[in-house]
Amino acid sequence: MESFVDRVEAHLEGVKFFSVGESEECDTCKEYGCCNEFSNSICDSCGTTLAGSRHAAHGVIDIDVEHFEVCVDCLMYHANGEVPEEEEEDIRGYVYEGIDDED
Repeated sequence: MESFVDRVEAHLEGVKFFSVGESEECDTCKEYGCCNEFSNSICDSCGTTLAGSRHAAHGVIDIDVEHFEVCVDCLMYHANGEVPEEEEEDIRGYVYEGIDDED
């Protein structure tokens, strides 16, 4: 199974200068704010499909600043370098990778 960090690196390939938080220059942040308290949307950073809060982030692709919505795990990872604990990562791995049949 891919590690959390590997998933983040794969999803953000080609993105430069990634940071979390609201931007005064971002039209999406101006319209919707910096946090969606509950969302079923896929995390733009790690790809999790687990429902939960999504937080504003921004990155540069080519020369354009793009808006991203990230889960709490990615918020903490990008802000502080904190990686989710092994046990939690293993449980979430089913969501990232799909459920494998072990017959």
